[in-house]
Amino acid sequence: MDMFHRFRRKKSRPLAIPTITETLTPSPHQQPVEDFSEAHDIHRNSTARGNLSSYGIIPHHKTTRSVERHRRERSVERHADPLGLNVLYEPDDGAPTVDIIFVHGLGGTSQKTWSRNRDTQFFWPREWLPLEPGFERARILTFGYNAHFASSGRENVLDIVDFAKDLLFGMKYGLNEDSQELEVGKVPVIFVAHSMGGLVVKKAHILGRNDDQYKQCIRATSAVLFLSTPHRGTNLAELLNRILAVSVFNHSPKQYIAELRQNSPALQDINEQFRNIAPHLHLFSFYETQQTAVGPRKMMVLEKDSSILGYPNEISKALDADHHNVCKYTNQQDPNYISVRNALKSLLRKSTTATPAVPSIPQPTLPDDKADMKDVETLLAVSETPEDDYEFFRDRWMPGSCEWIFSRPSFRSWLHDITSASRILWVNGLPGCGKSVLSSFIIGQLQEMGYNCQYFFFRFGDHNKRTANTLLRSLAYQVAMNLPELREQYQKLSEDGVKLEKAEGRTIWQKLFASRLCKIHSGEPLYWVIDALDECEAPQTLLNLLSSISSSKIPLRVIFVGRKTQALSASFQRMDPTIQVVELSVNDTKEDLSRYVEKEIEYMRGDSGIKASIIQTVCEKANGNFLWVHLVLKEILLCHTEAAIGQALEEMPPDLEPLYQRMETALSKSSRPADRKLSNAILTWVICSERMLTLEELSEALKPGFSSFLDLRLTVSQVCGDFVVTDAKGRAGMVHQTARDYLTKTPGHDHCITPRDGHQGLFMKCISYLSNPVPRPRGDISLAPSTPPFLNYAATSWSYHLASCTVSLDHSVLLALSHFFKNSYVLGWIELLATSNQLKTLVYASQNMTSYLGKKSKIDAQRSPLTHRLQEKELLELWAVDLVKIMGKFGSQLVKHPRTIQSLIPTLCPTTTAIFQHFGQSKASGYIFLGGFSRSKWDDCLSKFSIGRDTQSLRITSMERLFAILTSDGTLRSYDVITNQPVRQISHGERVLCFKFSPSYEKCVTYGFLKTKVWNLKDSCQICSISNPSNAKALDVNFANDETTIVSCSDDGAIRRYVLDSAETMWNLVNSNVEYGDAEGRQLNSPRRVAFNMDGTQVALAFRGFPLLVWDVENANLLGRCVRATDKNKSRQDLYSEVGPICWNPVTGHILGLYKDGCVFKWHPWESDSQELRTVAAGIQCSLDGVLFVTSNTNGLLQVWNFHHFAFVYQLSYHIPVIDMALSPDGRRVYDLRESFCNVWEPNALIRLAEADERSSETTSTAGGSTQLSLASEASNETLEPLTALATGRRIWSYCSGDDAGVVCLVRAVDQVSIQVAQGFMPVDHIVWSEDEKYVVTADLGGRLNVRTIDDSSPVTKCPLLFETKTGGGLRQVLIDTKSEHLLLVTNAFTELWSLTSKTMISTKPNINPYSRWITHPSDSAYIIQCAFTGVRIYQWSTLDEIECCSLERVLQTDPKENVTQHAASKPPAASIPMSPDGNTDAVDDVFVAQQGSQLLLQTSRPSAQKHRTVEYLMVNINDLTVADDPSPSDIEAREVPHAVATKIEKVLGFVCKSPRRRSHGLIGEADTNLEEVLAFLDHDDWVCSWAMVPAKPIIKRHFFLPQDWLNLDSLRLTTISRDGKFYCPRNGEVAVVNNWLENEWID
Repeated sequence: MDMFHRFRRKKSRPLAIPTITETLTPSPHQQPVEDFSEAHDIHRNSTARGNLSSYGIIPHHKTTRSVERHRRERSVERHADPLGLNVLYEPDDGAPTVDIIFVHGLGGTSQKTWSRNRDTQFFWPREWLPLEPGFERARILTFGYNAHFASSGRENVLDIVDFAKDLLFGMKYGLNEDSQELEVGKVPVIFVAHSMGGLVVKKAHILGRNDDQYKQCIRATSAVLFLSTPHRGTNLAELLNRILAVSVFNHSPKQYIAELRQNSPALQDINEQFRNIAPHLHLFSFYETQQTAVGPRKMMVLEKDSSILGYPNEISKALDADHHNVCKYTNQQDPNYISVRNALKSLLRKSTTATPAVPSIPQPTLPDDKADMKDVETLLAVSETPEDDYEFFRDRWMPGSCEWIFSRPSFRSWLHDITSASRILWVNGLPGCGKSVLSSFIIGQLQEMGYNCQYFFFRFGDHNKRTANTLLRSLAYQVAMNLPELREQYQKLSEDGVKLEKAEGRTIWQKLFASRLCKIHSGEPLYWVIDALDECEAPQTLLNLLSSISSSKIPLRVIFVGRKTQALSASFQRMDPTIQVVELSVNDTKEDLSRYVEKEIEYMRGDSGIKASIIQTVCEKANGNFLWVHLVLKEILLCHTEAAIGQALEEMPPDLEPLYQRMETALSKSSRPADRKLSNAILTWVICSERMLTLEELSEALKPGFSSFLDLRLTVSQVCGDFVVTDAKGRAGMVHQTARDYLTKTPGHDHCITPRDGHQGLFMKCISYLSNPVPRPRGDISLAPSTPPFLNYAATSWSYHLASCTVSLDHSVLLALSHFFKNSYVLGWIELLATSNQLKTLVYASQNMTSYLGKKSKIDAQRSPLTHRLQEKELLELWAVDLVKIMGKFGSQLVKHPRTIQSLIPTLCPTTTAIFQHFGQSKASGYIFLGGFSRSKWDDCLSKFSIGRDTQSLRITSMERLFAILTSDGTLRSYDVITNQPVRQISHGERVLCFKFSPSYEKCVTYGFLKTKVWNLKDSCQICSISNPSNAKALDVNFANDETTIVSCSDDGAIRRYVLDSAETMWNLVNSNVEYGDAEGRQLNSPRRVAFNMDGTQVALAFRGFPLLVWDVENANLLGRCVRATDKNKSRQDLYSEVGPICWNPVTGHILGLYKDGCVFKWHPWESDSQELRTVAAGIQCSLDGVLFVTSNTNGLLQVWNFHHFAFVYQLSYHIPVIDMALSPDGRRVYDLRESFCNVWEPNALIRLAEADERSSETTSTAGGSTQLSLASEASNETLEPLTALATGRRIWSYCSGDDAGVVCLVRAVDQVSIQVAQGFMPVDHIVWSEDEKYVVTADLGGRLNVRTIDDSSPVTKCPLLFETKTGGGLRQVLIDTKSEHLLLVTNAFTELWSLTSKTMISTKPNINPYSRWITHPSDSAYIIQCAFTGVRIYQWSTLDEIECCSLERVLQTDPKENVTQHAASKPPAASIPMSPDGNTDAVDDVFVAQQGSQLLLQTSRPSAQKHRTVEYLMVNINDLTVADDPSPSDIEAREVPHAVATKIEKVLGFVCKSPRRRSHGLIGEADTNLEEVLAFLDHDDWVCSWAMVPAKPIIKRHFFLPQDWLNLDSLRLTTISRDGKFYCPRNGEVAVVNNWLENEWID
C-alpha cells in the first residue's frame, strides 16, 4: 500500500514547455470523438439520430439538452487531459531501465483513451501497471496530441507527419514536473499505440532515423505494441470526412482522416519505409474481434488484415473486444488486460536484457573533448557523414541475406588475418547485383563485432561524393573519432591553419595518412569499406595512393566494392606487389534473390503454388541482378490472374536495357500528355542536377509550370514510374546509373533526356530564380526557417549548369547572364554565398563563365560581328575576373560581414572593374569616398615590404600560417601570412648556411659556420647547440625520425646525424663521400647541390660532371641515379649534364631540378626515366602540396607550372632579379625576394586552381586552363618604391611622402598632382610638416636631415633647401613648434634645439631617456613636453630649459588580471616583436593629442614573457599639465583606457572631431547637435573604428575595413588620419585617401 501511495503522488501534469500541438486547443464548440467508435459513448443510452448522429455530430434541430450537456462535459474532459509527453510513473530509487510510452488514436486523449467508461479510476497505465511485478524499474509516460476530428471552423491541415513530429519533439525536449529533461533515449523505449497512434509511432520512427536531432531517441526504441492499428487503412475514413463536410456545425474534413482511408498513398509510404525498420524491432499486434456500435448499427471498424503487419518477427493475437475497448479494461483480471500486460512484460524483459540482433546504424566512439573534433571538422571540412548513405542501403537489406560472404575463404582470411600486414579485398560484380547492400551488411557486421570500421559510399548522383578528396577526408574524420593519438595530430594541423577541403587527393593522403596515421604503432587493424569504386571519378589515383599501405605501422584492411571494369582490373594489377590484393566476385546470390522475391510477394493474393512458381522463374532469369528482379516484381504485382503473371514472366526481357525500354513504353502509354511533360521535367532535374534534390527543392524548381502538388512523392512515383526513387530523407534520384544511361543515350523515345539541353533549362531556372527581387533572408540560410528550399541550390549550382549547357547561336543564355550581372541581384547572390560560407562558388562561377564565353566566341565566329553581343561578353569577362579577386581580397571580411558587398566592397574595387562601374559610384552603395592612388585595374601584387637595407635577404620558405625569411646577418624572421607583420625572430649569431622547419612547425634548425642550433618555435628559445666540423660546410639540413634527429649533408659529401636528446655536442658521421661509390668507374667530386626529402630519410646529391644520385640515409645504400636521355650513350671520359638547383616534391617523392642549360626535369628514384620541360630557368621550388612548382630566370621572370602535367599556369614579368622564391602551401600565392624587398603575389590563375574542384586536378591537365588567364593583369607587374615616411597636410597639398629610394614628393590627392621635393640615396626615415605648412623637414637612414621651405606664391610650387645637417644616426624624433620658429631633433644620444630663422643650433643636451616622446604643449605653445614611461617633463621651447617635472600615477582597472592590454593574447603577431631597440626597456611608443586640447593619449609598452611587449593606453588630462607659477615636483593622474576599447586596438590613428550630422549606414541614422571628439583606431580585424571617450559607456563604432592588399608592416606603421578627418594609408608606393568615413557607421 505504501508503494501505491508513492506512485499515486506522481500523477501526470502538463509539461513545463509548450509542445507543437498546444496551439491547437479545442474550441468550446468542439465535439471530439475518440477513434471511429466514440459515438458509441454518446448514444449508448439514447435514440439514434441517423447517420450524422452516429458520428457524434447532431443536427441543430434535433439536439436535446442531455446531448448538449454531454458535449460540454466531454469538452471539459478534453481540456483536462494534457497534450505532449507526460510522466505517469517513474521509480523513486534510481534511474529507470526502460521507458514505456502510450500513444492514443484518432479523437482520443492522453488519459481517457486508456480509461474504461472514461473513468480515470480505470486508467490502467497509471493505476495498475506500475504495481505489476517486473514494472518497478520502468518509467511510464503518455503522449497526447490534438486529433479531435469533430472540430469546427476552417479545414484542419494537420496530418500524421505533424503528430509524429510532435512526438519526436516531446521525446527530445520534454521536461518532467520538476522542469528536468526527460532524456528519452538513454534507456530502451517501448511504445504502446492504439489505432491511429500506431501510425504516428511508425511515422515518428521514419522521420527520426533521418534527422540527426532525433536519431538517438529513435535508436533506443526496442519494441512497439500495436492495439488495432489501421496499417492498411479503413473504409470508414472516407465516410467520416464526407459527413464532416456536410455538417451543420461547420465541421470540416481532416487531412489525417483522409490519410486513414484504405490503401491511401500516405499509408503505403509509411508501410514501405517502416518495413525496412521493422526487422530491428520486437513487434506485437493485437486486433479486435467484435463489431463496434456505430449509431443504430454495429460494424467491424478494422479487419484483421489491416491490423497486422505480417512481418516475420511480428507476434499477433486477437482480443475479445471491439475497436473502442481494445485498449480499455474492466479490472486487472480482465483477460484482455492480462494478454496486453504479459506481452509488455515480455517486451520489457527483452529490451533490458538483450541487444538487437543487428545494429541499425554503426556509431563510432565519440571523443570526450568535442573541441578536438571541432578542430578536425575545420581541418577536413566534412559537411556530412556517410551515415545517410549507409542507412539508405541498409534499409534495403533483408534479414538472412548477404551472410554467404562470411563463408568465403578470401573474406575470412581478410577479416581474421592475425598478422600485422595490410590487405586489400576487391569485391566485384555485375550492375544491380546488390553490391551496395552487401557493403552495408559488412559494415553493420564489423561494427557489431566491435571492429574499428570506417566506410564510404561513392554516389553517381552526387558530384560531391565522387572524388578521392571527399573519400579521404571522410575516412580521416571517422578514424580521428576513434584514435585519440591521431586526433591530436589533426588538431595541431588545424591550429596551424591547414585546410584540406580543396586539396588534391595526393596531398590529403600524404598529410593525413602516410605521414601520420600509417606511422601509428597499433596491433588493432582498421577496417575500411569503400563502396562503388567504379563511380569514383579518379579510381586509378585512389588505388595508387593506397598502394603505400604496405608500409603502414597500423594494419589497414580495405574492401573495395564495385563493378569490374578493364581499367580497374589493370589498376589493381599495377598496385605495389608488397600489398596483398585478393579478388572476390559476387556471383552466388541465388539464396538472397530467392529470399528477396519471397518477401516481396508475401502479401500477393494467390496460393503457395503460384508463388513458388514465381520465385523459381524470376530467380532463374535474374542472372543475379537484384535491380532486374525489383523492376520485374513491380509488374507482376499488378497482375490479377495467373495467366497474366505467366505472360508477364514470359515477355520479360532478360537484360536491363530492354527492360528499361519496356518500362518507358508502358509509362508513355499510361500517362496523359500533361503528365509526360511533367515526367520529362522531373527526369531532367533528377538526371542533370549537381546533387540529389529534396522534394521541397524539386517542388520549387518545377514552378511556375507545375505547382501546388498534393503529394509530390506520389506524383514522382506515378509519372516517372520506377526510373526515379525517393530515399528516406525525401531526396529524388535515379534508380540506378544504368537507368540514367538509358534515358540519356537512347534516342527516339518519349522520355529521352538530352543532358546539354537539360542543363540549359536548369541554368535558366536557377538564374531567373536568383533574379527574383524577393528579399533574401539574413543570417545563415541553412538555419533560416523562411528560406526558400531551392535558393541554396540555385545559388551554388547555376554555373555548373552553365558550363554543361548547349552553346549555340541563340543568345538567350548570354542575355540572361548579363541581365543578372548588370543588376544588384549579383550582390545579393554574393551576400548569400558569404552568409552560408560558400564563397568558393565564386571561383567555380568564374571558371565556368570563362569556359562558356570561350565556347560562345567560337560559335559566334560563324556569324556576322554585328550579332556577337560584344557588350554583354565584355561585361561577363570583367565579372569573371572580379569574382575571383573579390574572394581573394575581401573573402575573410565577407564571411564575417556579408552585407559589405552591398556598400563597402564595390567602393574599394578598382575603377575599371565591373563591380565598381555598376555599384561603386552610387550613393546607395558607396558611402565612403576613396582616392589618392591609381586603382584602375586589379593588381596581382598583394603586398610588398622592406626587409631592411642593412642586411641581405637570402632564403624564403612558406608554411601554413607563417612565412620565414633568412638574412645575411644570421637572423630568421617569421611573418604572418595575413598581415605580413613579423611574428618572431631567431638570431643565430653568425651567417646561416641553411635552415629547415620541422614538419610539425614546432622546431627549427639553423646551420652556421661554427654552430648548429635547434630552436623551439613556441617561445623562440634555443633547445641545443652543436659544434660543426671545421673542414665542411653544410649544403642542406633536415629533421628525421619523427623530429628526434637532425641530419646534414656537407660539401665534403658526408652525411652526419645528431640525436636531439643526447648529451653529445658534436655531429656523428653516417657515411662519407667515398661510400657513394664510383660512377662509371670514376671518382666522385664534392657535391654541388644537396636536398633532403621531407622526412629526412633520403638525400639527393648533384655532382659536377656526374649524374644526380639519391642515397638512402637510414640504410646507407644507393637508391638510384638519374641519367639524362642525352647522356646515356656517353663514354666514360665524357662529362654528364651538370645539375643545378634541386628540390623534392614532398607528396609524390619526385625530385625536381634544373640542368645547367635551364631545362627542368623531374625524376623518381624508383623509376628509370625522367621527364623534361624545355624552358630557361635559374631557380626552382615545389609547393608543399606537390601540385605546383615555380621557376625563375635571371631576368626576374616567374613562371608557375603544374607538376603532374608540366603544364604552364602563370607567368609574371618583373625586371628585378629573383633571389629566392616559395609557393604557399595552398598554392594561392607566390613569395619572392628581390633586392631588399619581399613581394607577395596572388594572381587569379592560382586562386582558381586552389579553389577548383579536385576532380579537375585528378583527371585532366590544366594546360588548357592556362589559356583562360587574364594576361593583362597576370603577365607583368611593376610596383613602385614602397613609402617609408608620411606627413599629412590640410591646405593645398594632401600629404608629403618619402620612399625607399630617397625621393620626397608633395601630392595633391584630388587630382593626383605631385611634385618632387628632393632626391636622395637612402630611404627616407622621417618627414615633419610645420603646422603652417611653410617648412618640411626630411631625414634619411644615413642621418642626413634637410629643411626646405614650401613656396606656393607662384603657379609652380617651389621647395628650396633652407639648410642641411647630419644627425650622426639614431634619429628618433623630429618636431617643429607651432610658430615654425624652432626645430627639435631627438637622437639616441642627444636632444638638439635648432632655430629655423637663424639656421643654427640653439641648445643640445644628453638624451637620458631615448624611449620617450616629445610634443608641443597643447594649451601653451611656448612649452614642450617630454613624455616618458614614469613621468613627464616640461621645457621652454625657445631654450630647452626644464620648467617642471611630474610623475605619472597610473590609475588601472580593479581586476589585476586585466590591468593591461595583452596583445600577445589577442593577436600574437603584433606583440611578438620588440617595439623599441632594446626589448627590455619600458617605453612610450607614441603620444596623441586631442584636437580640442583637453586630453593626451599615451601608448606605452613594457617587456613581458617570451620576448613580447605588453601595451598600455593611458589618458592624461591636459589641465594637469598646466605650468605653475612656482613649479615643484607633483603627480599627475594617467587613467587607463577601458578594457572594452583597449583590447580591440591594433593601432591608434589619432583624435578627430566628429561632424554634427552622421549617418548610420544600412540600419539607423541619427543626428548630433554638439561637436564630438573621438579616438580613431584600427582594430584587430582591420576595421577603422572610433570611440567617443566616454569611460562609462565604452561604445565602439566601426566604419570601414582595410582591404587585404593594403595590409603590410610598412603600410600599417604609416597609416594615420589628418586633423580634418581624412584617412591615409600607403599602398604600393602610393597613398589611399578615404573621406567621409566618420559620418557613417557600419552596422551588420
